[in-house]
Amino acid sequence: MTEDPSRVPPPLPSYDPQRPAPPLTPDPAADPALRAAALKHLEAVKAFRIHLTVYLAVMALLVAIWLITGAGYFWPVWPAMGWGLGLGLHRASMSWDREPTEAQIAEQARRLAQRRDQDRPRAIED
Repeated sequence: MTEDPSRVPPPLPSYDPQRPAPPLTPDPAADPALRAAALKHLEAVKAFRIHLTVYLAVMALLVAIWLITGAGYFWPVWPAMGWGLGLGLHRASMSWDREPTEAQIAEQARRLAQRRDQDRPRAIED
């Protein structure tokens, strides 16, 4: 009986103890584009944490002023809500500023091609 050559497994690589095995997956930190995106994200997170820290410190100061001056009508709620809205938008903007995925790019290209084909003038048929 002869073996089918397409079914024979490839030869195993030789083992060399002096040469380390290659990594199973490449290190993403070695990709300059991924490093730049990661750095941009980390800087955005740092900026948001600074914004949040300043917000909390100022709101604590306003509440302390409110307490010292008699604790009547709780007026610190108004700057807390106004600035809190800005803080919430800052946090939301961190997810809006993402790079598009390959699937999103491909889908948009298909939409543009379809729109281009629809807008193209048609030949008059007799």
